[in-house]
Amino acid sequence: MYGLVNKLVVATIERHYGADRWREASRALPFDSHRYVAMQPYDDDETYAIVATACSHLSVAAADLMRLIGRDWVAHTSRHEYRELFAFSGPDLYTFIGNLNNLHATLGNQMPGLRPPSFTVRREPVGHIVVGYYSHRAGLAPLVIGLLEGLCEHFGVRATVRHARSRVDEGDHDEFCIELEP
Repeated sequence: MYGLVNKLVVATIERHYGADRWREASRALPFDSHRYVAMQPYDDDETYAIVATACSHLSVAAADLMRLIGRDWVAHTSRHEYRELFAFSGPDLYTFIGNLNNLHATLGNQMPGLRPPSFTVRREPVGHIVVGYYSHRAGLAPLVIGLLEGLCEHFGVRATVRHARSRVDEGDHDEFCIELEP
């Protein structure tokens, strides 16, 4: 993953659990978790190690931390690094999710070797949006829930997001259901 991701993961941990607590916990890592350059790729194992270390030393469940990171990712990047991309990617939740593959393609021009996930989106007649998530990375469903929750907040949509289908159990992708509130 790119350093931008690792920097945001560490910033989320520090913001919600305290910089001093993270500094103490991060001593268990075999690398400095503050050394990342935003636009440089790093091994995914480092990202997973940061999350695992935070969970172990800060007594937080991995799913809860990943969900928090997803929400913070949207809140932060929509106001900072990718503010313009957010503005051009759609005026509403459904359109934005439908344009995520294009957004990632645009980012790929700036980030050589980027291996982003891909998404499908469809509306269901009963007030649901179903999002398909395809990735070569395993274990990120809680992060995607947080990202989708963050997008709902960003667009002012009241909704509940649930993991409706796991690729572990049912094939090549995960599905998430955004249940829109009336």
